[in-house]
Amino acid sequence: MPRPSRRSEVCATAARLFREYGYGSATMDLIADEVGLNKGTLYHYYPAKSAILYELLSKQVDATLDFLDLVPAEGTITERTRELVRLQVDHVSSKHDEVVVFFQELPWVEKHLPPEQAADLRRRVRRYEHFTKQLLTAGVRSGEFRPVDVAMIMSSVVGILAYVPVWFRASTGKAQLTLVQELTDFVMNGIIAVPSAEPAPPAPRKPARRSGAVTGGRGGRS
Repeated sequence: MPRPSRRSEVCATAARLFREYGYGSATMDLIADEVGLNKGTLYHYYPAKSAILYELLSKQVDATLDFLDLVPAEGTITERTRELVRLQVDHVSSKHDEVVVFFQELPWVEKHLPPEQAADLRRRVRRYEHFTKQLLTAGVRSGEFRPVDVAMIMSSVVGILAYVPVWFRASTGKAQLTLVQELTDFVMNGIIAVPSAEPAPPAPRKPARRSGAVTGGRGGRS
């Protein structure tokens, strides 16, 4: 019988090492030693270290693009945006090394990857950005969202998502559900338009006291 593939183990180990040491310092020798493979077998799975990085980054981009298809086509802009945010928070709270590596190494893909792979990743990232900006813009135009700077808000949300796997480790399923709910509410509460409070009705005016009025009896003698 053929031996079971250890490709997924290699990929997971590389993600951990890229996170710990950075892509430049995590060598193929180090990856092979950590997995317990000789270097020749490692190259059988991945012909180069860049191939591992490209697969790691591609998986994260593809997972995010899959969320776009899960956002309901119907419903209010607020409901649709909330679902997109919820899906992303749930994802980054359950993935750690892979998500950290994605945000850590994405700025340097032109340096680390062949040009066609770097361009492919950038194209897919732009698809996510375009979808998200369109959603936010529609919410501003409909009055559901505050008149925010759409590009700034999108970048801020991405920054929140990028940091979650750095500090969060779910101790229980309930803890993860709580995080997803709280963080989704936090993001949405920052962009939803709050109806302005109606002015309070004016207080009833007291009748003016007439000057020289005499009450409770007859007037004084002349």
